[in-house]
Amino acid sequence: MSDALSPLTVVYGPHRKGGQMNGQELMAIFNEKGLVDEGQLEEGYVELIGHAPELVGEGTIGPFDDLEQIQKYCFNLCQGFGNSGVSLVSLEKYNEILIESFKVEDLRSRLEREGNFIKNPDAQKGGFFNKIFN
Repeated sequence: MSDALSPLTVVYGPHRKGGQMNGQELMAIFNEKGLVDEGQLEEGYVELIGHAPELVGEGTIGPFDDLEQIQKYCFNLCQGFGNSGVSLVSLEKYNEILIESFKVEDLRSRLEREGNFIKNPDAQKGGFFNKIFN
């Protein structure tokens, strides 16, 4: 499997505004190459939610109303990039795995295995650019 098809990992947790919990936010979106660029994140957010996000930065975006909205958003990203899937991991679970993992490979493997993994059935066909040129 090529690097372009490696799974995305998404860490999500509560979005706080004015001291109050206000939905969920994505705290990190990455694969083995690093964090996903904020421009790419914002475009997909506007398409799904219908307005600009309150919070956007490299690898972070939000808020989202619920986990279902996060799943839809992440699956759309995964399909757009041509990743093999996306693993959704809560902040609590991410911290637990991080503390217990001693090697980077262990960390990646556990994040994929223990997160809520959503497979991209179109991954073998490649991303948007592969579809154009094939």
